[in-house]
Amino acid sequence: MLNRRTLVSSYIATASFTVTLAAANLVVSSVQCLVASPALAQEPGQALAGQSMSGKAKRADNINARIKRQHKKIDAALKNGQLNEQQANQLHMDVANIENRVKNERQQNGGELNPQQHTTIENLLNQSSNQINTAMGVGTAVSAGANPLGPNWQPGPDGAQDPDALKKKLKAQEKRALRQEKQANMQAIEQQQLQYEKEMVNSLSTQKKKIQQEKEQLENVRNNSGAN
Repeated sequence: MLNRRTLVSSYIATASFTVTLAAANLVVSSVQCLVASPALAQEPGQALAGQSMSGKAKRADNINARIKRQHKKIDAALKNGQLNEQQANQLHMDVANIENRVKNERQQNGGELNPQQHTTIENLLNQSSNQINTAMGVGTAVSAGANPLGPNWQPGPDGAQDPDALKKKLKAQEKRALRQEKQANMQAIEQQQLQYEKEMVNSLSTQKKKIQQEKEQLENVRNNSGAN
């Protein structure tokens, strides 16, 4: 007859075997799923490469779509009369030059544009789009309406709306300017005259001293010679 300790040991061994068997079945199922799914079996590098190729394809599609849209926009503007034939031909030529550059750079770079080339092409397409919009807007006029000055416009107090008053105002300003110029000239002449008189006084004073000195010398010579 088995004792209690033997029964407990037997129960623990049976439970451990069951858990081990379940874990083994789980590992086998996981391996089968990996083998059955090619997508899960791809290496990380392969998945990233796929995503990278998808991004390049989107950028290429974006450039091709922009080129086509610009050609269509030029044709529509020519048809609507917003562009003449010469303008349309020049704009088509500009877009075609960008398209040829894209083709050449793709051929030189293995069929794809590198990031720097892609940025350059995008900038060129932006410039081309601006040129198209500018050419389409040349010669167009916007109506100013029945009252171009606005419903609240009123004549100003400066007389600009009255030609006669404006002429009088201009003449008054001209007379005032001439009067101020005349006064300034007279003041300048007076300053020059005062300066001249001052210089002459100083000069005469110097000459007077010199004459007196020469006179004294002459007097001394006559006294010494006994001429007096």
